[in-house]
Amino acid sequence: MDKIKTFLKRILPEGDYKYWNYRYIFERAALKRALGVKIGGKQLQFPTKVAILFIGTQNYINFLPLYYETIKKKFLPETKKDFFVYTNQIKYPFLSGKKDIFGYPIEHGIWPYSALRKYKFINKAKNKLKKYSHIIFLDADMYVNEVVTEKEFFCHDKPLFSLQHPNFIGKMGQFDRNPKCLACVKKGEDLSTYWQSCIWGGKTKYILPLIKELERRTDIDIKNNVVALWHDESHLNKYLVERKNLVHTYNPSYAYPEKRIIPYPFKKKIVHMMKKFGSKRELKLKTFSK
Repeated sequence: MDKIKTFLKRILPEGDYKYWNYRYIFERAALKRALGVKIGGKQLQFPTKVAILFIGTQNYINFLPLYYETIKKKFLPETKKDFFVYTNQIKYPFLSGKKDIFGYPIEHGIWPYSALRKYKFINKAKNKLKKYSHIIFLDADMYVNEVVTEKEFFCHDKPLFSLQHPNFIGKMGQFDRNPKCLACVKKGEDLSTYWQSCIWGGKTKYILPLIKELERRTDIDIKNNVVALWHDESHLNKYLVERKNLVHTYNPSYAYPEKRIIPYPFKKKIVHMMKKFGSKRELKLKTFSK
C-alpha cells in the first residue's frame, strides 16, 4: 500500500482530485471501516427542539449571518432551532430583533486559552439549554451547502456524535499523550477514530454532562499551566474515547474543508471555510450587518 501511495504522489499532485480518486479505490475497505458511513436510512431520533451553539469573538462574528441563514433553512429544516451566540460583540446588528437568537457576552481571550474556555462559555446557558431535546455545536466558520434532513442526520440512535477528522481517515489521530494533561489518552484505549471538534452534539441529557466535565478538566489544566496538544479538540476526543459505544461518527461530508479535496465520495453537505480575514469573503459577510 505504501508503494502505491508513493507512486500516486509521484505521478499526480496530492491536491489533484485524481490522486484521491485512485487512493480511494485502493483504500476503499480501510476507509469504510474507519468511517462506518451510513447516510440516510430510517430516522431513529426525533428532536423536538434543537439548540445551535455559535462562538465568535472579534472578526469571527462576521460569519454569523451566513451561518444562521443556511442552518436555519437547510439543516434539519423541519425542526425548531434556536441559536445561542457567545460573543464579545453583543451589540452586533444582526443579533437584534430575532426571537430565535440568544446572545451571551464573553471576553475575547488569548489563543489557545480562548479555545480551551469554550466549554466554560457554553455552560453560561446551562439552565436554558435544559429545555432542548438536542444540543449541537458548529464552528463559526461553517455553513450548510446542501439540505441535511432529519431522516439523514438522525439515522442512528447514539446519544452523542461528532465527525471523523478528514486528516486521519484510516490512520492514528494526534491524541494528547502528556500524562500531566487531563486530555491524555491511556494505553489500551480504542483510538481508531479521531474526531474533529468543529461539529459535535447529541441528546441534551448527555451533552450537558459533557460540557460540565470538559469545563472542569480544562479549568484544572489551565490552573496547572498545561495546554492540551490540540486544545479543546484534544479534550473532546478524550471524553468521546472514554464513551465510544455512545458515539456516532459522521463522515467529513458534514465539515468539508473549503479549499481541499478529500477522499471521494464525500459530498459538501456542510462546508468548513477558510479563515482569512480581510478577504473578499469577509467583506461579503460584513454586508449582512448593514
